[in-house]
Amino acid sequence: MAALLAFGSAACGTGDASKPDLPTSVSPGWSLKKSDSSPPPATLPKTGNAPQCWTADYAGEGSATVQICGYHSNESAFEALQHLPPAANQVQFQKGVYLVIVRWNNASQAGVTALVTAVQKTLPGK
Repeated sequence: MAALLAFGSAACGTGDASKPDLPTSVSPGWSLKKSDSSPPPATLPKTGNAPQCWTADYAGEGSATVQICGYHSNESAFEALQHLPPAANQVQFQKGVYLVIVRWNNASQAGVTALVTAVQKTLPGK
């Protein structure tokens, strides 16, 4: 019975999400300036286990902040996304175990779209 419980726990994917390898530059002119571990954003809903989060600052035609939080499961990341409030100059999405929030200032739609697409491509998962 104990072996069955241990196997069941391991199968649930309780490992921490790894730090994503974000692009250092994205055309048309975005450059990664800083990337560090960070606490979860204040607007992030409290659900189950706290995620591991990172914040990356980009500069280019404007500025952008990319916050990525890795959860223990796809379902936890999806649930957090469903409860995250929308905001101006912000896009949020989920890919696999990652929840991503991108905020920008003084950037074109094409520039933001290029940055978001590049970030999406670097994340594992569907």
